[in-house]
Amino acid sequence: MAKRSVPKPRFKSEQAVQDWLEALIASGKLHGSIEGADRVDAALRDSESAEMWPSFPIDYLSRLRNLQAARSVLGSLHGLELISKNNTSISRTKGESLFTDLLYCRPETSQFIIIEVKNQKASVRETVTELLAYEHEILNHIPFAGSKDVLMTVVSLEFSPLLDHALTGLITWNRRRILCLQFDDSGPEPRLLVHIPKAWAAVGQETLSASGIITASLSFDPKDGLTDHQIRAVCETGAALMVREAERAGGSGFAMVVHDHLSRKMTQSPYFIIAGVVNPFSFLPEAEAGGFVDSSSSVLSRYVLEGGVLGDLSLSWNWLSSDDNAAVEYLRGFGRPTWEGLSDWNHFRDVRRWRHTDLTPDRHIMPVSIDFWGVLGDYVRDAVRHTERMKHFMHGFAQPGHDWRYPRLGVLLLDEISIRPVVEKGQWTFSAIFSFGIRLGRLCAITAQFADADEKTTRLMHAGVFWAEADIIAMLHEVAWRYVSAKEITVPPPVIPFGLYDSGENIIGRIRDFARWFRKEFIGPDLELMHAAFVTGLNSYALFDVQFDATGSDPSMIPIKENAVAQARDWLKWTAVSATGSAFNAKSIAAAIKAAFGKAIPLSKGKNAALVAIDKLDADLLIDKLFQTIPQLVDLWHPQLSHTLGPLSTNERDWDWYEDQIRAARLRGEKYPCIVLSAGGQIGVGVLPLDAIGTALNVSDPEKEVLFVNNETLAEFTMVVTWDNLRAGTVPGLFRSATE
Repeated sequence: MAKRSVPKPRFKSEQAVQDWLEALIASGKLHGSIEGADRVDAALRDSESAEMWPSFPIDYLSRLRNLQAARSVLGSLHGLELISKNNTSISRTKGESLFTDLLYCRPETSQFIIIEVKNQKASVRETVTELLAYEHEILNHIPFAGSKDVLMTVVSLEFSPLLDHALTGLITWNRRRILCLQFDDSGPEPRLLVHIPKAWAAVGQETLSASGIITASLSFDPKDGLTDHQIRAVCETGAALMVREAERAGGSGFAMVVHDHLSRKMTQSPYFIIAGVVNPFSFLPEAEAGGFVDSSSSVLSRYVLEGGVLGDLSLSWNWLSSDDNAAVEYLRGFGRPTWEGLSDWNHFRDVRRWRHTDLTPDRHIMPVSIDFWGVLGDYVRDAVRHTERMKHFMHGFAQPGHDWRYPRLGVLLLDEISIRPVVEKGQWTFSAIFSFGIRLGRLCAITAQFADADEKTTRLMHAGVFWAEADIIAMLHEVAWRYVSAKEITVPPPVIPFGLYDSGENIIGRIRDFARWFRKEFIGPDLELMHAAFVTGLNSYALFDVQFDATGSDPSMIPIKENAVAQARDWLKWTAVSATGSAFNAKSIAAAIKAAFGKAIPLSKGKNAALVAIDKLDADLLIDKLFQTIPQLVDLWHPQLSHTLGPLSTNERDWDWYEDQIRAARLRGEKYPCIVLSAGGQIGVGVLPLDAIGTALNVSDPEKEVLFVNNETLAEFTMVVTWDNLRAGTVPGLFRSATE
């Protein structure tokens, strides 16, 4: 039998690929020959949809910027004019040789497109060096051109991890616009396929960690003779300089100019700057706790995580000069600036501050402007620029002048990024409803007092009103979103207009009407404990805020405290019954009670002994634990508030990214990674505990199937679905419209 000959590849060299590309572009067929451009657009529709509020996962940042860069270049591959190929140097300098494979101009948009062909593995390491060198030479001809003026395309047989990392670094952190095309000549005709670099190792982050944004105050002692108006102007300019210079230096953060109502009594200036930055050393510990990384992952992981180095690096990190001291230098011309009060945004916003007897910042500091840089800036600007999205999710802010620099919206967006929400993923748990009641009662009391106060007191209360609004506004949005999506809630909620503080009587009346609606329409009938949670929180807010009764001498608080203590005992007893009974998570409940109360509740001696011990607990201890701990214990056994929610559209989902995340979780050793549909309408990636899976739910083919958890209703359910069904929207809780 004659030996069959193996056909040799038609493209033996980079030059052959380059010649083919040149001919393709000359014929005007390049854009139409690229496969996968439609998937880039589909993936980006997820992040840009007016029906979807953007989240802030750092794990998606790299993917998003790679997609945006690819789309930007794809949209410019029309009407190209050849300027140079690899037989002509583009350098202006005599004696220098810079030979780009192909260089085109798109006269319609005055853009230059560099095309580099990599057909051999050995040439991969040179790619980034060459791209940057060619870009720099173009800038020698057209100085100050930006990243949208010089576009880059890399055509390669394969994209190794080294090349993926290098190109992702240029795109994600240096904002270059690069399109990656995989060249495939294995079939009858050569193909060009869009390649999205995959170089980011997941850290499992949703909101930032507790130390994710560290803060400090740039206090200011102004020179004599400056008016309050001039001092504010100086601080505004200083903050603007900080934002612009820090943006150029990299990193992410915010600068907020605040008015101090107690200036010249406690501080020297009526205005100063509070600044914060994303702490890059806060991610690895969280990733380690979540199982995304360990000290053996790499030598760098070992160095950062072991031996206390992480704490040393965080403490020695000089983020205060991230703007090259531009703000300090400017402020020195008008007074004496000093950095002080190193803390973090999570601590600044922690509701436990209500219980502090000292003067917390939110009682005398009110933001007058705020701005952002880096990734934080990208997030807040993206949220605001899509006006239809703002109208859909935050209608009250969708008006002229209410952008990220508007303090109420700026602080809300900052909280979205960095503070764990009370209504997490749209789930109205027992503790969420209790917390909402406290916030609503507190807002009512503060604003009613503000409305009826004299001019001097009103001036001193502005800060307290601002932060009381900030503490509840995200939850009010959650109420509105649930009203829109829940079939059972047909009566619209009464409006609570921020800023309309005409009289205490009117404010109390409006909030009373809202509370009635919340109980009747939102919670609904037959949910006794949920009603008790809301009413107890609404009535007992003053027990958790010392500014209302710091001495505890107000006789009107006695019945309120007695009722709160009785409720706390009752809820704690129900929790102990669950811990000692047949609940599927009884062990977890028991462990949580022990962590909160130690030996004071002897669960090991049985239910009756535990109930007797609860009756003996001190009233002040119960009030202390009622603020957060006891309602969170109830969450462990009491179902969340259930409504029939409309299905979620899957038309605009980046399913390729979700597949990558599930695949990466399996590579990390996770046995049951899953897609989660939450009560808030978000789709995310999670991991199911080992004891939550039955044998019938095993995924037989991880490349075709995935675990899907629907957590929209009273009891979450888990099922095995195919990726094709997820994309088609034929999974319970999802749908796909007929037209896109």
